[in-house]
Amino acid sequence: MRIREKLVLIFFISIVIPMFLVWARWQGTVVGSIKSVLRQGLAERTHDISDQITSELQVHQSELLNLTGKPAIRAYSRAIAQNNQAQPDGELRIALSTFLLSQQNGFSAIIGVNRLGNPVFKIEPKSDADGIMKPYIQDRGFPAEDSLRPVNLLTDTRQGAVFTSELEQGVSGSHVRIAAPLRDDSGNVTGALVLKINAAALLRNAAGPGMTKTVQDRTVRLQTIILSPDGTVIFCPDPAKLSKPYTEAYRDFEQPLTSLRKEKAGDTDWQPYLIRHQFREAGPQMSIFLLENYSDAISQLEFDGYVLLLLTFLLVVVAMLVLYYMISNTTDSIRRVTSGARAIATGNLGYKISVKSKDETRVLAEAFNRMAARLRDMIRKEGEQKQFESFARLSSVLTHDLKNQILSLSLLVSNMERKFDREGFKEDAMKTLSDSVSNLNNLVTKLSDPRTPTKRIRDNANITTLVDRVIQRTAAQATNKFKVSAQLTPELYAVVDGKAIERVIENLVINALEAMPEGGTLRVRTWMDGSHAIVAIADTGKGMTEEFMRERLFHPFATTKKKGIGLGLYSCRDIIEQHGGRIDVASKIDVGTEFKIVLPLKHEDVREDSGEVKAVTV
Repeated sequence: MRIREKLVLIFFISIVIPMFLVWARWQGTVVGSIKSVLRQGLAERTHDISDQITSELQVHQSELLNLTGKPAIRAYSRAIAQNNQAQPDGELRIALSTFLLSQQNGFSAIIGVNRLGNPVFKIEPKSDADGIMKPYIQDRGFPAEDSLRPVNLLTDTRQGAVFTSELEQGVSGSHVRIAAPLRDDSGNVTGALVLKINAAALLRNAAGPGMTKTVQDRTVRLQTIILSPDGTVIFCPDPAKLSKPYTEAYRDFEQPLTSLRKEKAGDTDWQPYLIRHQFREAGPQMSIFLLENYSDAISQLEFDGYVLLLLTFLLVVVAMLVLYYMISNTTDSIRRVTSGARAIATGNLGYKISVKSKDETRVLAEAFNRMAARLRDMIRKEGEQKQFESFARLSSVLTHDLKNQILSLSLLVSNMERKFDREGFKEDAMKTLSDSVSNLNNLVTKLSDPRTPTKRIRDNANITTLVDRVIQRTAAQATNKFKVSAQLTPELYAVVDGKAIERVIENLVINALEAMPEGGTLRVRTWMDGSHAIVAIADTGKGMTEEFMRERLFHPFATTKKKGIGLGLYSCRDIIEQHGGRIDVASKIDVGTEFKIVLPLKHEDVREDSGEVKAVTV
């Protein structure tokens, strides 16, 4: 995956996904906050309704208590104490009728009961043929719902308190009854006045009409439902549902309403409504429920949330496109820098990286350009340094070869005085001198023009002849000091550069002689071993240590001689390896050293520059 895609993916993971999570959290928090506010409003409303019902009942109870203190009522209290079926006189009837008609829409009836709780009379407001409300007095044939339990007559009578109000459901509908005791002059309870209040009117005054309020610019309507202790609907906005069990009237809310009626208090979340419940233990036992349809408000809120999410997502997309464009420019600059770095790495030091941006990639490109310029300068200086090093190395090698030629001439000169008159000496000396002059001419040529490479001509040369020629030129001139033993296999041919191989053999023979300054034995052997020609040169000198052979032998400028340069064996190994051969060495301290030149009989030209090997079968 390229860097652009990686950065965009990282941006998506680190920005977009957290954005969705934050939005989801925000959405849930806002909706939850709105619901909490709605629940709080419902809770306050249910308490207001409950307090309003209680307040109205307290007012009616106070009015009823004041009524029982009038002289006509006190006279009737004494009368009913004497006769359980005593009827009110005309003055009392007028007083009771006036009190009843004062709130004809709220009061349903006033009932007089004796000490046993049995009704004695009942006054109800009824309309005549002209539609005028008039009191109607009934003195017999009372329904069972008009009776008052005797226990209620005994409740707090000593303190003269109003009886606790209770909810009544009868054939004439739902009513709230409140009772006030009737007392004689001694304060004994002789009966009671019972005021029946229309429950629908009472609850309608307390709950008021259906409320509406605005939430999130949406109108929300509240529904008030009041249930009796047995679950009958005694108040609701829909008249068709009155006097029905809530399980039938409100099937959709049966589960939450049942749960709240059992728990006596609380609230619940029921889609798409919030339902608040208030249960009153004192006074008439009623369950007050407030239902609020919040679906429109929440839907609008959710819609606004999705619009916000969409706008945020569009902004993120725009940001991603801008980021992608910026990353593309940066990656293009990086790509140009990378291509230039690769070109420079492959050796194209003249390549110049061009970056248009002004960020860090431009600084990097300029750094690469400066590096390439410095590399060009360093390579130029290194080339000049290598030329000087090559010249110095060539001079060292030529000096070493010149030293060997001087040594050969020195041996020849030292033998002239003793062997000049011998037969054949002059011819051998002339041949030695001719070879030495030729070699010296070659050395001078190399030294005068070191840049011209030496032409290597390889042909089918007799290795034994090369060895014999070297012996005659070197060791044979010092037989008075050294014992020379030569075991040479005739006709040992190999395709080699004869002059180079002869120079290697000469270097090894001279090294062997120099290793025996006090004299010794020089053994030279040639033979064929399979597909290889072998030349062995051994001396009886001081030998070399294993550490020297392992760490320094064949290395440039490594020598055991006091006046040696240390390039002879290094050059010898280089020449032999170019022929595809090798040089083996065995040495012991105070015993001597033996070098073996192993050359393939066929030509193996190893080129270090290309790794190519060309073989010519002899």
